[in-house]
Amino acid sequence: MQTEQIILLVALCVLGIVIVLAAIELAWFYRRQCFLCPHCGLRFRPPVWRLLVSVNAGTGKIVRCPHCGEKEYMEPQPARRRK
Repeated sequence: MQTEQIILLVALCVLGIVIVLAAIELAWFYRRQCFLCPHCGLRFRPPVWRLLVSVNAGTGKIVRCPHCGEKEYMEPQPARRRK
């Protein structure tokens, strides 16, 4: 095996590991966090694809509330546990 092939194989393995870790982090965030609309007070979780493409702004995200339609910066809040 040539050096270039070994480097490519290692790079692909590292990329695969990074993608898996990012997916695990997103799943953890989605299960344990939600957003609280500052206008109407609704706690909600946006669809995963919308969460992926929304703008990160500091520790929060700019997301649209499904109830009142306001697009606003929102900090993630702990999700309430169901009993």
